[in-house]
Amino acid sequence: MAILSVFIILSLNCDRSKDMNNKYDGSRNMDINLVKEKYVDALMKIPGVVGVYVGETEEKYPCIKVMIREETDSTKKYIPKELEGFPVIIEVTGEIKPM
Repeated sequence: MAILSVFIILSLNCDRSKDMNNKYDGSRNMDINLVKEKYVDALMKIPGVVGVYVGETEEKYPCIKVMIREETDSTKKYIPKELEGFPVIIEVTGEIKPM
């Protein structure tokens, strides 16, 4: 049930219909840090997600990076490709433990 709730929240607030090849054009007025903070709790509830942070694409555009232990069907299914116009990039990091 929790996964369904997370999926509904994320799907209402992201546009999966846009192609990931669309480049960030710098025209977004929203602060990516505010977007990340808005969705971090929902993303962290997805099984396998170990962290969320603001990063850059290979082209040096801002993006939201989601760190996962391993790639699974649920991570592919429930992590959106973008949030409020910012691309979401999945990084397989393995388990993250505090030092």
